[in-house]
Amino acid sequence: MKTRMLALISLFIGLLFQGVVQAEETSAQQVATLLEQNRNVEGEFRQVTYDEQGKQLQVSEGVFLLAKPNQFVWDSIKPFAQRIVSDGRTITIWDVDLEQATQRPLSGEIGSSPAALLGQPAETVLPLYNITALGEEKFRLSPKADQDLFQTLTLSFRDQVIDAMSILDALGQTTVIEFNNVEAHDGVAKENFKLDLPDDVDLIVEGQ
Repeated sequence: MKTRMLALISLFIGLLFQGVVQAEETSAQQVATLLEQNRNVEGEFRQVTYDEQGKQLQVSEGVFLLAKPNQFVWDSIKPFAQRIVSDGRTITIWDVDLEQATQRPLSGEIGSSPAALLGQPAETVLPLYNITALGEEKFRLSPKADQDLFQTLTLSFRDQVIDAMSILDALGQTTVIEFNNVEAHDGVAKENFKLDLPDDVDLIVEGQ
């Protein structure tokens, strides 16, 4: 509405908007609490990518390990071996079969990416999104800024444990990540996030 002809209508719209804002704040608080409870976890994952028509394009399975701040191992086992490791400062992507690896700084560009949700403090990441509750433990996050990474991201929890993540990217493809056998830990040795590459691996270092 460009104008408000009646004070009653203005009041009604104002109260409605206030209710929406309060709901968003409540959802953001719920997501923040849930994310903080899932920053030191490990388990298994199954990742499936679909095209715009819902046709399955790719499936991968593996294990993961997360530890704050910004430390993680994303270890795809099949169909192709790939390790993605962050020590909190740099991120290394190692395609095992190709004997190639890329390393780059864990810079600010990760701030608006799905990976940041599980790696960075919730109070740092969540202000970048509009948050809508889809259920008691299910939330849709939409980036506030225009970007090429994704359109929406849906987070699902079960009994306060991360259960699934669904990402709709800019090309209309959807990636669904299911988490299984998730367990919390009190912290792990930093050596878990150091990637010792074999001598025959071609390492490309970017941004340094």
